[in-house]
Amino acid sequence: MEFDQREAQAREFAVAAHGDQRYGERPYVTHLAAVRGVLDDFGFGGDLAVAAWLHDVIEDTPVTAEEVESRFGRAVLDLVWAVTGVGSDRKARNLDAYTKIAAHPRAVILKLADRTANAEASPPASSWMGMYRTEHPTFKAHLGGLLADDPTVARMWERLDRRLGPEVAAPSAQWAEIDRLVAAGEHAQAVAAVRAAFDCDPGEAERILAERA
Repeated sequence: MEFDQREAQAREFAVAAHGDQRYGERPYVTHLAAVRGVLDDFGFGGDLAVAAWLHDVIEDTPVTAEEVESRFGRAVLDLVWAVTGVGSDRKARNLDAYTKIAAHPRAVILKLADRTANAEASPPASSWMGMYRTEHPTFKAHLGGLLADDPTVARMWERLDRRLGPEVAAPSAQWAEIDRLVAAGEHAQAVAAVRAAFDCDPGEAERILAERA
């Protein structure tokens, strides 16, 4: 994998920003490189490649959004900010990121690369893998409809689904019923069906339906 000057600068900037942070027992850059590697596997470069190195700097370091924009441009900031979860706990941070990614759909490519890199780095019996498996139905419910006509994005989902196991594949039968209820104007029943399919609370079910619309 070869880096152009801007990507090399992003890597250098991210390494300095993350400092002594670790990814398990390894330097944090291990994870950033893995995210970049997933993007490379699917032929993505440019702003996405730059954002791969920077995707955690706002969330996990003192670096500000303004600094990212001034150094690397608005397009990169939009990608990084979309995957930056803000909130008091993991669930809140995830929902914040899902909402921002829905408003900036190209960021789903970066988020998929990030989640794939994390899942592939997690041993099958680890607590991290358990968390990713548990989150995956909701993760896919929120993000699975973005860039749905892009065959490369579809292949990214296939890779992530294979890693997390067939039991977390897209609930197509459930969605068919949910879509039927929405089309029939049966909103309350559609919310109930989303809650049953994804084990979520009413507010999250409403957000999932809104993002799918």
